[in-house]
Order: sequence, then structure tokens, then C-alpha cells
Amino acid sequence: MDSVQDLFGKKIKSIRRARDITQEKLADLSGLSLQYIGEIERGRRNPSLTSIEQLAKALDIPMAELFSLEEFRLAPEELRAILIRQIETADEDRLRTFFSMAQTLFR
Repeated sequence: MDSVQDLFGKKIKSIRRARDITQEKLADLSGLSLQYIGEIERGRRNPSLTSIEQLAKALDIPMAELFSLEEFRLAPEELRAILIRQIETADEDRLRTFFSMAQTLFR
């Protein structure tokens, strides 16, 4: 099983990619170094609360969202069910965005 540090790094990377932000841009927005961002995402660094706050602000999310790591521990069936629920309740714009992302992902 992944360590909390690994899961946290995956969470940062997932949110960053979902917002179409490069590591370079996240480094610029957060005031953290590019190398440090990469190390966090790979689970090689344990960021301080100050760094986590900077990342949350740069990603425009509440700090608490960064501590919700459960989606990385769910079984594939549970992840699938969550995705289906999100798709079923999405407005048209989000649905089209998801469709476009899925087409790119599954090429």
C-alpha cells in the first residue's frame, strides 16, 4: 500500500493535471521550486503545513481537500461507481469536458 506521502503526492498531481496546470506553473503560483513540486508529487518530500497552504492557494482549493486521500484507496468498483454518479449529475459543460478528456485518455 502507498504511504501517506505517496498518496499526498498523487493527490497534488491529480488536482494539478485536472486544472491543466504544469509543474512549472504550479511552482510559479505557489512560490515553491519546480524541483520541490516534482519531489512532492513523487512522494519523496514531506511538505510543511506552510507549503501545503501555498499549494492549496495556488490550486485554488481548500487546504482540507488536500488531506482527503480516500479516492486513492478505493477499489476499482468503488471508483467506477463514483465516476458514474458524477457523470449522471454533471451539467452539460462538465459532461462535454469529461467526454473530451475521456476521448483523449482512451486513445
